[in-house]
Amino acid sequence: MFELFDWIPWTAPIAYVFIGVAVMITGLSIWGHYRPPVRRKGFLGIVTDRSERVYIAIVSFALVMVISFAVVDSDTAIWAISALVMAVVILIWG
Repeated sequence: MFELFDWIPWTAPIAYVFIGVAVMITGLSIWGHYRPPVRRKGFLGIVTDRSERVYIAIVSFALVMVISFAVVDSDTAIWAISALVMAVVILIWG
């Protein structure tokens, strides 16, 4: 049954990311059921609702982290904090 998940080497950080994404999707689904999302135009210049902003924030965070791995001798923690701040800004005002 679990052969479906053999394509990825399961470590604790990878499991945490997958569990976190599953919890976010579940939470957004429940939240959307009780309080339907409102589409609005933020500083991104496109009309988005809350789930689209979550997706854009996750992809932006991942992109910044991949760029941080390419910069030699950089502090990954500073990149992670910067990416987290950027993601929060996108979630709130995007």
